[in-house]
Amino acid sequence: ATQGGSFKLSYYNEYKSYLSMSDTTPGDDTTPSSPKRKKQKTEEIPATQGDGPVCPICLDSWSSTGAHRLVSLKCGHLFGQVCIEKWLGGGSGKCPQCNGPARKSDIRAIYAKVICAVDNHERDDALRLLDAEKLKRSRIEQLQLKTSMQCQFYASENSALRHRVQELESKVKFLENRQNVLGNSAYKHGLYAFRRSLVISSDETCSIYDSDAFSGILAVAKKLENAQSRYGVLKISSIDSSNGEFTSIHSNQIRDMKFNPEGNCTLLTCGKDKQLRLTCMKSNTTILTYHTTRDIWSCSWSEFKTNVVFCGLQNGEVLVYDVRNTREAVDRIVPTLPYQKCPVISINPLPGRDSSPHEYANLVVASLQGISQYSKTKSGTFESVSVGGQTGALSSVSYHPGTNLLLATYKPGNKTRRERHVVMKLDVEAQKANEIGTFLGGSIQSLRSRTSLVSCPEEEDHMLVVAGDQSANVVRIWSTRDMSESQTLSLIYYSNPGTVVTVGSQRATGVDYLVVLTNEMLFQYKWSNSPSHRSHTGVIQVGD
Repeated sequence: ATQGGSFKLSYYNEYKSYLSMSDTTPGDDTTPSSPKRKKQKTEEIPATQGDGPVCPICLDSWSSTGAHRLVSLKCGHLFGQVCIEKWLGGGSGKCPQCNGPARKSDIRAIYAKVICAVDNHERDDALRLLDAEKLKRSRIEQLQLKTSMQCQFYASENSALRHRVQELESKVKFLENRQNVLGNSAYKHGLYAFRRSLVISSDETCSIYDSDAFSGILAVAKKLENAQSRYGVLKISSIDSSNGEFTSIHSNQIRDMKFNPEGNCTLLTCGKDKQLRLTCMKSNTTILTYHTTRDIWSCSWSEFKTNVVFCGLQNGEVLVYDVRNTREAVDRIVPTLPYQKCPVISINPLPGRDSSPHEYANLVVASLQGISQYSKTKSGTFESVSVGGQTGALSSVSYHPGTNLLLATYKPGNKTRRERHVVMKLDVEAQKANEIGTFLGGSIQSLRSRTSLVSCPEEEDHMLVVAGDQSANVVRIWSTRDMSESQTLSLIYYSNPGTVVTVGSQRATGVDYLVVLTNEMLFQYKWSNSPSHRSHTGVIQVGD
């Protein structure tokens, strides 16, 4: 080093000693080795380093070769080689810049001709702004894509609604033209007039209903809303317009239910939880529960011996229970033919043949693939005979004991594109059914639909076929006397009436009603002979 460099080094050492003495004056708790003091030195010394490429000890420029060449310590601070060697050789074991521990062995040569620190602060700020702009642009593009998809969805939905409105308008015109052809003279008897409608289930879980003629109670099977594994019935009074309480019965969907024909308010229910239950609807308590090994699809009381109940299983078997035996079935009917080995959808007891009518010697059992008549032999076993004339997938079979008429409803299929409602006359003794006529229904059956044979309130021996048409969302009524359609009950006047699943008759306080159940609502129509209750299309528009 030069003589001027030695003078500057000596001056710097004296100045550093002065700083050390001033930092350790009494009353000052900050020692040179304390973290606070290290932080202060780290912040103070770099200020002298910003004047250019000079050694912070001698304040002379360092060189790339020679004794004052550029070196660094392990802490990263730069010095002239001769200056830092003298500094560390003088007994100081610390870096002049950061006061960190340092030794001569830590000295590392820096091989560089020119050292210049580039200020990239503005570049970093620009990059951060660019990243933020890219993120903002990406979010805007995602929002634009989402908005575009929503617009396309709403446009498609709007087109579907327009198409639906056109269909409904064409149906109304069809009904108006039909009435102009038929004329009012076509109706020689009364009509069903709208009385009331009730919302039963907002989550579309209604499936079936039954009524008790003695108490006037309507029981609708549904799921308890906002609850899991709670299925039961909602009691509705036929006298007033109030809804009764919900009674929880099963832990899974209810598939069938029947009130006791003796009128003691005992309800027989079965469901997918493999249970057959008897419930008192007066006290809402369970009387008896039977457990089976398979899902139960249907149930029925014996019309001639009300302590006997039946249930049809998923594999085609029919179990017979006597309520006096609370443990197990007293009899079992095992299917033998292939079409019988599928879920049983209907069980109808018949009067005994050549025996007491108070025995369950004869049954009409309908599965999803056909109808059979079972007869009990002297040996105690059952023999079966097929009584259904047509083929296809059955959705509903009802029996009217007073006239021995059977109504079988077949779903639309590949050969027949529309529903078939086949009316047959059952000959119990001959074990066969003679077909009387077939009525064609709708082209769609998205949910299982139950049809019904209803006695005309004006003439008991005049039977009406009542069936829901899910494709047009109407209920059609045909007369078995002249084999013509006598009335159409439309549900298009309601914004969302649901899909028709069950229809049937009800008699309460001497008044005849027709009940239509959708998967959401219940509609009640009252029989009326007044011409004022007849609409010009056969659709009832006003009620009492």
